[in-house]
Amino acid sequence: MMDTTANTNVPATLTERPINRSVYDSLMQGGIAEWLADLLSRRVDTPVHINEVYPEDLSILPDPAAIPDMAKAVERIVRGIVSGEGIILAVDHDVDGTHSAAVLWAALVEHFGVPAERVQVVTSHRIREGYGITDAVVERILATDSTLVISADKGSSDEPRIRRLKEAGRDAVVTDHHEIPVEGPPASAYAVVNPVREDSNYDPYICGATVAWMVMAKVRSELLRRQYRPKIRSLSVLLDYLAVATVADCVSLRPDKSPVNRLLVRHGLSLINSGSRPCWRVFKEGRGRIGSEDLGFALAPPIAAAGRLDWPDIGLQFLVAKTDEEARQCWEVLTSENENRKKIEKTLRASALDQVGPMLGPDKKAIVLLLLDGHVGVHGITASRLVEKFGKPAAIFSPKGQGAKEDSTLDFADPQGRALTSGSFRGVEGLHIRDALQAVDDRYPGLMVGFGGHKGAAGATIAIEDFPRFAAAYEEAVAEQLAGQELTPTVLVDDELDPDMISFAMIDQLAGLEPWGRDFPAPIFTGRFKVTALKAIGDGSHLRMELGFSSGFVGAIWFSAIEPGQRPPFAVGAMIDVAYRLSDNTWRGNRSIQLQVVDARVSP
Repeated sequence: MMDTTANTNVPATLTERPINRSVYDSLMQGGIAEWLADLLSRRVDTPVHINEVYPEDLSILPDPAAIPDMAKAVERIVRGIVSGEGIILAVDHDVDGTHSAAVLWAALVEHFGVPAERVQVVTSHRIREGYGITDAVVERILATDSTLVISADKGSSDEPRIRRLKEAGRDAVVTDHHEIPVEGPPASAYAVVNPVREDSNYDPYICGATVAWMVMAKVRSELLRRQYRPKIRSLSVLLDYLAVATVADCVSLRPDKSPVNRLLVRHGLSLINSGSRPCWRVFKEGRGRIGSEDLGFALAPPIAAAGRLDWPDIGLQFLVAKTDEEARQCWEVLTSENENRKKIEKTLRASALDQVGPMLGPDKKAIVLLLLDGHVGVHGITASRLVEKFGKPAAIFSPKGQGAKEDSTLDFADPQGRALTSGSFRGVEGLHIRDALQAVDDRYPGLMVGFGGHKGAAGATIAIEDFPRFAAAYEEAVAEQLAGQELTPTVLVDDELDPDMISFAMIDQLAGLEPWGRDFPAPIFTGRFKVTALKAIGDGSHLRMELGFSSGFVGAIWFSAIEPGQRPPFAVGAMIDVAYRLSDNTWRGNRSIQLQVVDARVSP
């Protein structure tokens, strides 16, 4: 078997997704096409109605009044709007946070008519300040005379800072979707609207931007009831922001888990493809139909890059740009930042690979690294690459503040004067990262300065001198959750597809099942082809191929197939077994079929 993970002896395992036979039979009895029943029964645990697969009617959206504190939040925000208070939007620095800011800004200013000078967006700096409503964020809020703070995509774990705001006469309305601490929602907040609260009866898989949108939708209804304005445009035109945030934040898109996310993303994709905003028109230039993978792999990374390397404001400016020219200028900055991010990530990945060896043994369940020359803003991406490469949960730490573009005036030390390090965590199936961190905190109180996150991703801060103790404690917590689970790189594939069936018609049918994403991945088919052309492209790590079969040829691209400078694992003329996604490659009006290779190895 070919080693598909360069520079490691941990080859990927191809495993066919099992069919849930009871689901398959139920779907077939319901009259669903056989190909669709096959795909769905490999992805859902319970039979689904066709309306949950292809949701269209926004009227079926469950009433968000079921989220705790919704009424309190709406009452306070409406009071702030009507009485003319200054409003602070405290948002996270990632893609979800940036789109949450766009949702809140557009709702308040463009829909409700709040003067722009009364609304201020306060983000956190990922590298210098970290996640959440930090003390630095509080200081910026207290420097204004605004009395109402609306958080988005953060706040659930920030009681001490929210208490400071309350003591200073500022009301905080928290809108968030991250896990609630064991001590409960922040008691000093005026309201905490979070669907993962224990007392919530709403879809717990929605992203931060969606929570913010639902709050604003309820605010709109209350303003109309009070006849604050004779007409207020529907907030359904903001679903494009929700689509990007949902896909980028990797929340569930499975029809039997979150029909809400599927409904909102489908509507949002329609708005994006219609070019409803200057930002989408600029992003779409030269491209064909925009799908969920375009949002996740082409749009989200440049927007995220700004917040990874510096302040995220340019991402928000891009989203709310009033003209195509303004959006284009912002996009050029974002794409430039993304190129810088890629270079940093490449260096960081090489450094991580140099250290990872001792953690690859079968007795080790987690990869936990301290990179003294790392970059805090690129930890998460690099940790994700390690998870993909080795099949184990990964965490990467660097000295807190490492990588900031400007000298920091903040004190990155704990009360004892010890230097701090911050880390980003990424997980595997079967692991709940925040629960693992909670277990560490329960057993070793004070070991972590702070932590937060959710099932698939989290962050933590510790003293550098405590890193060895923390690594051992986290390994212990992960091993308990993953006891008996073999950890190897795994590629889940669908059934083998006859190459003669590859067509634009099939691509269009699959596109109709959008959105693909977390818990509802796009199909990965398998097939045998002959390599008729092969070339390394980009930085030398990607392979462009032409693959032949009985009745023709098809183009293919394999991203990150090899390390730069490494020889391809096969030559022209070889017969190879390929795992691939079907891709509609459209550029500047030219449409072609392209296989996006996930794994390839010489046929036995």
